[in-house]
Amino acid sequence: MGKAARTTTDRHPPSILHLVKQVQYKAYVRLESVLNPLGVTAVQFRILTTLSTRPNMSSAELSRLYDVKPQTMIKQIALLESKGLIDRRVSSANKRLLELSLTAAGKDALKKLQKDTRALEAELLTPLDGDELEILRGYLTRLLDSLSAPNGNHGADIEEFTPEYSRPGVQRP
Repeated sequence: MGKAARTTTDRHPPSILHLVKQVQYKAYVRLESVLNPLGVTAVQFRILTTLSTRPNMSSAELSRLYDVKPQTMIKQIALLESKGLIDRRVSSANKRLLELSLTAAGKDALKKLQKDTRALEAELLTPLDGDELEILRGYLTRLLDSLSAPNGNHGADIEEFTPEYSRPGVQRP
């Protein structure tokens, strides 16, 4: 049967995973365009946000949190430090540990970035009304909770991590 002869009943609805990935990708591209004027990438924005709520983390802790190699995190930290957005200092508890914190410029930049990203989120969600937003938020929260739930044998794969660190490839709480 040729393409012209196909009816809509022959077609499958688009995959939800495909739709989610497409929305995520397009939103990410728009996010990068919002962050770019301040010279910050989406990854760096996440690091700044994390340090704003969890100051004095080490680069190793951030690496584990974001499930990246320590060398990858060190590069991002060096970039943020060269921009004057974060500072490293020796830990008072462990002299071999460097703790990270936002500088005053980092706090100011983060406030601006958060304002701009909230505006972007509002813009991206304009096709949905208030009730639809709450329904979507509920569905996404339920899915996230389900995907975050302990899995019978997943914790055994990574014995050295506590359960909250056993989910590969995602930012951990």
